[in-house]
Amino acid sequence: MSDVDDATVRASVASTPALTITVADENYTVEPTDAPITIGRVFPAQVQVNDKRISRTHLRLETRGAQWVAVDHSSNGVFLDRQAVPSVIVTNGLMLHLGHPEGIAVTFHLGAPAEREAAAGGPGRDTDGESDDDDGFDDEVGETTGESEYTDPGVVRAGAAVAARRQELNIAQRTLARDKVMNAGALISFEKGRSWPRQTTLARLEEALRWPLGTISRIRWGEDTGSEDAGERTVAMTNTVEAPFMVQAVQLALDTMRHQVDLLPEPSDPDFTQRVGMVLSDLRKLESVASNAARTTKGAPEVILVLSAVRRQYRDVMLRAARSPRATLGQQVFAARQRAELSVDEAANAAGVSVEVLTAVEADAPVSGDAVAAVRRLLSSLTRA
Repeated sequence: MSDVDDATVRASVASTPALTITVADENYTVEPTDAPITIGRVFPAQVQVNDKRISRTHLRLETRGAQWVAVDHSSNGVFLDRQAVPSVIVTNGLMLHLGHPEGIAVTFHLGAPAEREAAAGGPGRDTDGESDDDDGFDDEVGETTGESEYTDPGVVRAGAAVAARRQELNIAQRTLARDKVMNAGALISFEKGRSWPRQTTLARLEEALRWPLGTISRIRWGEDTGSEDAGERTVAMTNTVEAPFMVQAVQLALDTMRHQVDLLPEPSDPDFTQRVGMVLSDLRKLESVASNAARTTKGAPEVILVLSAVRRQYRDVMLRAARSPRATLGQQVFAARQRAELSVDEAANAAGVSVEVLTAVEADAPVSGDAVAAVRRLLSSLTRA
């Protein structure tokens, strides 16, 4: 993705509100960076509803521009005012019924609960503007159902950086809790890449770590965090401090993804392609985090080892995905060049496309029609060989 496209995506995400989902008196608050969010009967749905009318993947919540959109992926339908709808823009207070016109009710509110209370001047706020039960986090899927199965490698990277910075400055978790920066449980969850703090908590944490405002979010997005004028406030972590935390965070994320892989259905299952696509997307992001750490960290072989583990897992899942009758072109060509023992550079050259184009095809990203045709010709040649 180009710098311009990346900036556009971030601007869009920044203007999209958080979304609070209410099902059976349970609230789940998600950020636009968490999208897509799935409501369904079983894992990997982040919001699970145990009802026989609910499909495994029933409703998918996506961000489009600055809006949330609910898209039906079910067998029994999604209903608005007793009418089946294939998709609908989420508005504040929207109520949908799943599986039947009078089925499971799901209500949506734009913004986190604390933000809505603050806007309404409601209760639950003390004199410093924080919630009485502030734990440093918006209500999240992970806090309601146990550890979240959704892994954002950017959060993994940011959490590892915060843990490393704390050790550099010799700041204990209980110290940050005592100073009301962030409670210990929430901090542990963040440093392990499981959750993302709300903006006010990030600001307090950055001040405690002597980082410029916005640093943690920039780390999440992989942006440059250095500054010539920042002096001691520049983000600079030594390899010996950063590497162990990064390895631990990446390994934790990889373990979560392996659990997701173990729960995948057979390649012939109709749900397989969508579910394996989500796993592969997360693995690509995690590989990017680990690869960047390997490039910037010297004298730390454990970083290379965890990068190797991520790549092996990605290869295994891609080869499994290629066995599906619904395998994408990217999955098929990846498997074909693996069988032919061709690197991505060699395969791209044989197809007459750039490495970037072939990499995009294998990641199921959009490319030109001519590029697709060239890759299909390559796949046909490799399949006949």
